[in-house]
Amino acid sequence: MRRKIDWEGQIGRRLRFRDLHVFFTVANTGSMTKAATVLGVSAPTVSEVIADLEHALGVRLLDRGSRGIVPTVYGDAFLKRGLAAFDELKHYADMRIMPSRWQFVLVNRPFRPGISA
Repeated sequence: MRRKIDWEGQIGRRLRFRDLHVFFTVANTGSMTKAATVLGVSAPTVSEVIADLEHALGVRLLDRGSRGIVPTVYGDAFLKRGLAAFDELKHYADMRIMPSRWQFVLVNRPFRPGISA
């Protein structure tokens, strides 16, 4: 029987956008050290974030080997879906910073005349 994941208790309160950003950076660079340099933090900090993320999700996301770091099957799936979600969140944040984009969306909606009284 499959174990039900307690989203709020196990993942929801522990998963941070920073963790996603660190994971994406490690996956893209293939190295904790390179990711730490890109992010401007120490390698142990990156390693700790990845370990916490793997613990919260309950799966190993990255394989560490002599050729560097590569995503596992779970890591690859998390990377693909996580990037899509992260891109949506960044897009929303950009729209909040640049309200003119919201105006563009609202102005270009199809006109639907209402019933006049």
